[in-house]
Amino acid sequence: MIMSVYENVDYDCLLAKMDRKSFVIDVRECHELAATGSLPNSINIPLGELENDLNLPTDVFKEKYKVPKPDKENDEIVFSCARGNRSRRAAEIAFKLDYKKLYNYTGGWIEWSVKYPST
Repeated sequence: MIMSVYENVDYDCLLAKMDRKSFVIDVRECHELAATGSLPNSINIPLGELENDLNLPTDVFKEKYKVPKPDKENDEIVFSCARGNRSRRAAEIAFKLDYKKLYNYTGGWIEWSVKYPST
């Protein structure tokens, strides 16, 4: 049986994961977030920097992002972007780095900005 690298999640599942304090990593570029806004309590790590930054030592990651580095075995990580394409690639990158609980928010910012009441 082939295990999936990550699981796709929709808006409602994303909200549930946010309630459970899953890590939400937005892989859009900084200028995109500046133009549109960001998901509440998300961390911005542009896709091009993701592999390097997930390999940072724990203390360096915490200093850079002001949150603990996700644990490879136990922490859920939901990746988001504009439409779900870069976040899918991000989940694949994290899987190659041995992260286990990976999710791709397929609706991305496009869906979030329509459905979330305060954006």
